[in-house]
Amino acid sequence: MMDISKETLQKMKRESISPKPRWYFLTKNYFFWLMFALTTILGGFAFGMIMFFTGDLDWDIYHYLGISLSRAILMSLPYLWIAFMLFFLFITYYNFIHTRTGYRYQFILVFFISLLLSALLGLGFYQYGWTETVDRQLRTRIPGYGQLVHSKEKQWMHPERGLLAGTIEVIIIENNLLLLKDTFDKEWKIDISQVRVKGMLPLTRNLRIRILGQQISKDTFKATEIRIPRGSPQSKGRKAAQP
Repeated sequence: MMDISKETLQKMKRESISPKPRWYFLTKNYFFWLMFALTTILGGFAFGMIMFFTGDLDWDIYHYLGISLSRAILMSLPYLWIAFMLFFLFITYYNFIHTRTGYRYQFILVFFISLLLSALLGLGFYQYGWTETVDRQLRTRIPGYGQLVHSKEKQWMHPERGLLAGTIEVIIIENNLLLLKDTFDKEWKIDISQVRVKGMLPLTRNLRIRILGQQISKDTFKATEIRIPRGSPQSKGRKAAQP
């Protein structure tokens, strides 16, 4: 043992190798722990975005589009955010194994712990509405982002198949009529004479709604069911009695 130590010391002197100070290893360890925490949070955001996109869809309307549930799931999965989540999980694992004791743990254990932490964080981000805020900011600031994800707006914008979504602009109660601006800013006349309203809020101006029914003409739609999404703001304005 002494011979090995002497040989090591002689080699260090011969090659002018100096031992690194303790603070170097401490700083390196803290850095990887910091990066581990950061990538776990980012993975949590990605997981929350996955929950936001999948939880916000209406899975019971796909028969209107003539497709099966399995195909609907494949169409609707937020592959962009799944890719981000897997990327952050990999980086989280990389950072963890470079901490002082991280090398002792198996990949599968670290992966599932990281996934569990990201899922818990993602659930919190989703429940507090932060994922919706992030999605709205990305749509505003990054051109083309909306084309990369399958959102509720895309799901409901098939008027030729009886699906329509938008914001109420005018309510004409005496004529059983709504004037609606859809998600692409097109204006529609909505016949609500035989409609059923599902939701906790009454129909009001500036309220976002989703409509099941039939397209009558290029700008006229007969509604059979109106859904008021959970979390839709109740705006000031004249209320319409539910038919």
